[in-house]
This record gives sequence, C-alpha cells and structure tokens, in this order.
Amino acid sequence: MFAEVAQSDGVGGGLMARFRAVHDSRAAYNTLHSLESILAVATYGTATVGGNTVTGISHWADDAPQELLAVLGCRRDPWTGLHRAPSERTLRRVLAGVDGDELDRQTCRYLGGQAAIGEFGEFGEGQASERCVETAEIEDVAAHLRVGMGVERETRRARQRARQRPDPAGVLAGGAADGKALRGARHGEEHGPQLLSLLHHTRGVVLGQRRIADKTSEVPELAPLLLDALACGDIAVVTVDALHTVRETARHLSEDLGLYYVMILKENQPKALAAAMLALAGGTDAAHERAATGHTDLDKGHGRRERRTIRTAAADGIDFPHAAQVFRIVRQVAETGGPGVSKEVAYGITNAPPDVAGPAHLGIYVRRHWTVENREHYVRDRTYREDECQARTGQLPHVLACLRNLVLGAFRQKDHANIAHARRHYTHVPQRLLALFNL
Repeated sequence: MFAEVAQSDGVGGGLMARFRAVHDSRAAYNTLHSLESILAVATYGTATVGGNTVTGISHWADDAPQELLAVLGCRRDPWTGLHRAPSERTLRRVLAGVDGDELDRQTCRYLGGQAAIGEFGEFGEGQASERCVETAEIEDVAAHLRVGMGVERETRRARQRARQRPDPAGVLAGGAADGKALRGARHGEEHGPQLLSLLHHTRGVVLGQRRIADKTSEVPELAPLLLDALACGDIAVVTVDALHTVRETARHLSEDLGLYYVMILKENQPKALAAAMLALAGGTDAAHERAATGHTDLDKGHGRRERRTIRTAAADGIDFPHAAQVFRIVRQVAETGGPGVSKEVAYGITNAPPDVAGPAHLGIYVRRHWTVENREHYVRDRTYREDECQARTGQLPHVLACLRNLVLGAFRQKDHANIAHARRHYTHVPQRLLALFNL
C-alpha cells in the first residue's frame, strides 16, 4: 500500500526534489542522515498532532511505521535492516544550520506549482452552484473531508458563503504582505526573529517569506520578497498595511513589477491622507452609490452584524506614485441583538483605475488583506503555539516557521479550513500522510 501511494504521488520528485535543492552545509563525514530525509521527517511530523516542537516531531518519528520511514528516505541500518529516523538531537542540530530563506524559496515554489482543490472545492470561489453540500449529499464532497455524518464544518460554511455571496466580475488574484515576530525565540533583551510573508488571498498558501534583517524594518524586505513570490503564484494585486505605504514601494510595484497596489493611508503619509480626506468628504453614501463610486456591504455572523460602506474618488492632484483612486471605508459593527455600535474609518490609495477596481472590488481587496492574519499568523500562534515555542538556536525558529507554512499550504490545497481538524485527520493514518505531499 505504501509503495503504491508513494509511486502515485511521484516520490523522488516534487517536494523531495525541492528539499534536495537546499544546500547542506555539513561536512561529508557528518551526514549519516541525508538533508532531504531530515526535512521530510520534520515536515511530516509538523503535520501531525503534537508536532509543534522538535521534541514533538522526534516523538512522532520514533513511532512512525517502517514503510513510511522508508518512503521518507530514512537511513536503513545494515545490521538490523530497520529504517532509523533521525534523533531529536540530530533534528535540532541540522535544522538549525539550514538556510531559512533558501528553504522558504523551495517550499513556496513547491506550493505554487501544486494544483489546488481550491478554497471552496470544485466550485471555485465566487461561482454559484446548484449542488448543496449538506448531510444528505456528502457524496459531493471530497472523500478525504468526510467525517462521520458530515464534512468539516468550516469548509461547508465557506462553500455555502461562496454560493450565497458570489464575488462581482473582475476580481483579480491578490496577495497580502505582513510581518510576524517569533516571540518565543527571543533571548534575554534580544528580540526574536521577524519574518515577512506574502499570502495568496484565496488559496491561503504562502507564496514567499523572508527573514527581516536585524536593525531594519519590513519595508526594504518587501521588494526581494515579491521577486521570490511572483515565481510561485499568479497575483495581480498586492495589499499592504500602512507600514508599507511608502513612495518607493508604490513605485516599485507599479513600474518594476507591473502590479496593482492597495495601500492604507495613515499618519505616516500626512499629505496624502489629508488630500484623500478632502476628496472624499463631500456627498452622501447614497449619492456615491448612484454615481457608481460607492458600495455598501452587509454581513452577519460570529455573533455580530457588520455594515461596510466604501466610497471612492479620483486621486487627481495627490502626490503619490501612480495613484489613480483614493477610498474611504466606514465599518460599523454591532453585537447581534445588542444596543451598542462601534465605528471605524479607514482611508486608502490604489493605482488601479475605476474600470479595473470599482468600490466593491476595493472593499474585497481590503477585507482579504486580513487573510494573512486569520489564515496564517493566527493559526500558527493558536494551533501550532508558535509564540510559546522557545527554539532559538541558529536558523531553527525560521525553519520551523517555514515548515508550518508548508504544512498549512498543503492542508489548504486539500480544501481543509480547520487546521486542528486536519492534523487529527492525518495523524494516525499513514496513507493519508503520504497523499498529503508529492514526495
């Protein structure tokens, strides 16, 4: 069975080929275990319950069946004939010496080249379908998602939402860039490493990640990150928070890469913010909607009601590279059945003209920017307890974060929305683990 699954998944190609492309800095006499087998064991261990740390990965590897260890390329003991997984000490030492940025490039290119089932399964995002994923129609759902009498709840809800609230025509593929600090890896007064990543808006896979150099910020690292990420995915829009709303980034995205940017304006760009507030001050929301420069979106869920109103205006006279439009988003949130209402106002700027990105499109791009928090950072912190992981030797924190991104991307490609459920689903069935990656 293991050999058949391994053959069908292309063992020796795919992810294993990417692992072989990572430079091994060890001396030849100190390579009892190959680097690709160590990375494969660490990846599979990360995909299982308890694989949040090197210790947890090692415990899983100690109990892994021989057939699985053979597929992962683990060394075969000539005396006993058994395949031996690398020890915890070996895993910790070797992973700490791997170049994290190089491993990120290889794993992101692997994910970028995989054919995804998609965030919303066979229907695709924004496509209405008459086929309903309910308990009585479980046969319409991929077999690996069937659990008991129903499918994964979050996946079912995502598909229902895609049918009920389809996207307007013309929404482009985008990526969200944001940084994350590995707080558990800090030592004494020294801060832990910081990583900047780009997440695909709808696929939920990391297209690129880089470590932010010490004594600098995220801003100068965005340009090299995008060069790596564009080789991994077909994105046309890049969304960033206010930290990256700088002139050089806007110029680079527009002139050098030919991408559309959607940026949030705050006090770090006082002149552009003041000009945007002035341009968007006049008129009512109803008047803007009649003029096709406004849009209102109502949403209900998670115990709250939300109203998002966006209006746009031409960026005439605003001194910002290639600016075409400015926009204002007003968010009003109230608890379901509650009296109180909170209000938040945000301003932004984009180089996308109105015929490419209307008010509804810009609202979607801004909202999807938060997928990098909800689908990557939050999951790594809550499900993988990343901020509690105190691994801090060499490149180990970066490498573990890279492997978590790889596993998260593989789960997303298989249409899993609940990552904790996915880890339980794959932990005790080696055949499922083998089918997760193309090793």
